[in-house]
Amino acid sequence: MNNKFRLSRYPSDENAQPILMPRKNVSFESKAVFNPGVVRDEDVFRMLYRTYPSKLKETTRILTRPGFRFRNQISYIGYAESTDGKSFIAREKPLISPDTDYDRFGCEDPRITKFDDTFYITYTAIDAPLEDKNKRSNIRIALATTKDFVSVQKHGIIGPPTTSKAAALFPELVNSGKVGLVLTISSDSTNSHVAVRYYDSIEKLLQPSEKEWGDFLKNTKETALLGTDWWLHRGPELGAPPIRTKRGWLFIYSAESMSDTWTITAALADTNEPHKLIARVPGYILQPVTSYEREGLVPNVTFPSAAVIVGDELYVYYGAADTVIGLATGKLNDLLDYLEKTRFAA
Repeated sequence: MNNKFRLSRYPSDENAQPILMPRKNVSFESKAVFNPGVVRDEDVFRMLYRTYPSKLKETTRILTRPGFRFRNQISYIGYAESTDGKSFIAREKPLISPDTDYDRFGCEDPRITKFDDTFYITYTAIDAPLEDKNKRSNIRIALATTKDFVSVQKHGIIGPPTTSKAAALFPELVNSGKVGLVLTISSDSTNSHVAVRYYDSIEKLLQPSEKEWGDFLKNTKETALLGTDWWLHRGPELGAPPIRTKRGWLFIYSAESMSDTWTITAALADTNEPHKLIARVPGYILQPVTSYEREGLVPNVTFPSAAVIVGDELYVYYGAADTVIGLATGKLNDLLDYLEKTRFAA
């Protein structure tokens, strides 16, 4: 077994290239496509992806890192599908648009989980312009559902009444028959951490209570599945929805960092009680190296938001520089072996 595990870019590290790029003639995605959610539905790979439309404009340069601030930073969610998980055909119109009070300034970073016969789509909802310094934007977790990726029902905000995003449902009941929601709290900050909340039913999930959320949030930093240290620039953020494996729940996520670089890493959690961490990779399994990962609207980004098992291969879909979508793969058992090794290393 190798001392380290690394994902390999598609089609090869020597000839790496994005699998989806913005279509300049399609208004809602002409500036960027990134941070996709992907689910394998029998023989079809169904992808939802975040977009920036043509009206996005760069404004002032950011002094603390490479890149610019934006005006009209309003995201849509597009749809594409594939039979091989590599070549995707995208629709001409968005599947989810910013058209309600709670998401009218952005529908971001969709994640897809199939639970029973329904696809549950969690996404980040923005209710005010991010660039407006006079009005605070609420960044919260919203939910939509679909059975056919044609008609979509929005269910509103399901997350806490505080800054939170990057959430997903477990694809089966956990913790002795509970519905599990994993989410990122205090995202994009030193205090960022990933926690798991359990519900007695889907109905309870759809009826969020501020008091119950308040009770839950009191201890999440101490009981987080994935925590962070005070001296880091940014804590971890949930990437792909969790994947059930023979050794536990596999999490592919965005690693904590001391800088404005987004890398991909992995962790393993207990099968029945997935709030209990078994092992996590020290460091990363993919970092920005190629030109399309290092150069774009937000430089130096490889952000994972979907992972699918294909035979004995793990397909990890990620946003690259907040501009295009990349694919990286690796042997699932090699990653699990590496995690098992880190479990006992100390």
